[in-house]
Amino acid sequence: MRISLLLVAILYGGYLGWLFTVQRSIIYPGAVTRVSASPPVAPGIEVARLQTESGQIETLFLPAFHVRTTIERSPTLIFAHGNGEVVDPWVTMLDGFRERGLNVLLVEYPGYGRSTGTTSEASVRAAFLAAYDHLVADPRVDSAKIIGYGQSLGGGAICLLARDRALAAIILQSTFTSLSMFTQRYLAPSFLLRDRYDNVAALSSFAGPVLIIQGRSDKVIPWQTADALAAVAKRHTVRLYECGHWCWYPDRLPFWRDVDDFLRQANIVPGASLGA
Repeated sequence: MRISLLLVAILYGGYLGWLFTVQRSIIYPGAVTRVSASPPVAPGIEVARLQTESGQIETLFLPAFHVRTTIERSPTLIFAHGNGEVVDPWVTMLDGFRERGLNVLLVEYPGYGRSTGTTSEASVRAAFLAAYDHLVADPRVDSAKIIGYGQSLGGGAICLLARDRALAAIILQSTFTSLSMFTQRYLAPSFLLRDRYDNVAALSSFAGPVLIIQGRSDKVIPWQTADALAAVAKRHTVRLYECGHWCWYPDRLPFWRDVDDFLRQANIVPGASLGA
């Protein structure tokens, strides 16, 4: 009996050692996604490569449509994608924000796509800090109206940014409380986590409005997680959609209606009616 228990302990210890070693490949699967050597093409797209301690990150700036004057400062959306994808498909998928008068900044994670370096919570934090600081130096950007929008792991990236820089508002979609909520699925203690993304702590100190979107059928992050995030956010709106974890169906779901209401209430855009 003692030998059996000892064998189980040895095997479990080996499993935990393996899990500790490979955890970042589990957290950041999109780092192995192959992309074109050239950035995607979109109307008005501007590419910048910013140096951080981890390496050189790529950002894609998409100016707002229908800007009235060349000196007009526009609100800007900083977007952070999920862990299993790259920025390239999003250059046109977020056109609805550009139609509403917002610039869009896509930030690629270190080690993803054409960005160099390795992916970690620290390197992601540094990447978004560099992108933000580069953004606010742009005369087309209204620095008082920068909002963050993160999907899944991207919500963690945006919450990291909110701890270090001023954001006027946050949109979180399919976002977790912290990565520690996943450790039970791997039968592992949470202290083994190298990257945590404590979104609860970030939201508890954020004073601005937060729009939380969650899919009722999400098998990765249960819809009740939205309530846990809302419980610590000082100003929150929760919207539950009929979808799973990949919840990007803006033409089928009331996404743009909810975004329009949120942008108006957050004073990001005027109160006049926006596009469909």
